[in-house]
Amino acid sequence: MEIIIELIDENIQKQIKEELEYLLIIAESMEPPLRIHQILVPMDFEAKIRVLTKEDNYKFQRGLENAQVTVAAKIIESKDGIIIVVSPFLYLPTFDTMIRCFILTHEFTHIMNKDRFPKVPKDLFSSENYLENLYTLFDEYVADRFSFHLTERLFPPTDAWKLYNKNGVLSYINPSSHPSYYEKIKTEIEKFRIHGDVNLHWKNVVEAMNVISISTVHGFASHHQHPNEYADTKIPITPFVNSKTLDLMEYFKIKYENQETDLSDGIEIMSNYLTNFGVKFEDRPGNQGYIYVLDI
Repeated sequence: MEIIIELIDENIQKQIKEELEYLLIIAESMEPPLRIHQILVPMDFEAKIRVLTKEDNYKFQRGLENAQVTVAAKIIESKDGIIIVVSPFLYLPTFDTMIRCFILTHEFTHIMNKDRFPKVPKDLFSSENYLENLYTLFDEYVADRFSFHLTERLFPPTDAWKLYNKNGVLSYINPSSHPSYYEKIKTEIEKFRIHGDVNLHWKNVVEAMNVISISTVHGFASHHQHPNEYADTKIPITPFVNSKTLDLMEYFKIKYENQETDLSDGIEIMSNYLTNFGVKFEDRPGNQGYIYVLDI
């Protein structure tokens, strides 16, 4: 496994490499050991990912301007193997080894889940799309909960960790519940009623849907992992955090705690959840399928 640090200061390079070598013991101890080709800390996170993925429009900050989320690390599959690109901002003074352990273990768990989760059947458009969305969110949920479990066993809580996780539930749920996201999706639905182009509509709403859903999962994963700490935390009820959302989060909780990876019984729960965004998948002849755009 190769560790590449592109930062200029040699002392900082040495410190980062020593820490990564220590944290990579976690990846090597997983069963089976993770096949990671390279860990890369670039000078410019966004630019490096654009080069490696050839995605010229890649953004490490996603979502609407007043409620964005920031990507701290990214997994890239190359011809030589898996590359984990780590953002240099994780080495600012506000972050410490415990936080970086949590973030790296989160990425390690994504790699592990790829082999653990069953393949999604491609026979029906609707079930394929519901299951793909279901596994994407469950992957995030599992990665968070396992990372909390491991990190908090390896380290006593540091001041930086306490600050990082302060209001850890609401710091994820509140941005994803920001009224601007509801207005964005509702406006796009109204535009769709005029232009009628399903593909255009999907392109215009999918990032907002992903930001809302993944941020919500992060919040509930923390809540479920720390039931005593967040016992008095009041989860706000919003257009995107409602009974359908709570059903999905409870479903993830049960599956994770029972160590189950078969989500085929969760299609109806996922279908109900996606109606929060006005989305309904339908099968059509020839497995072409169609995305209904519902009002919200």
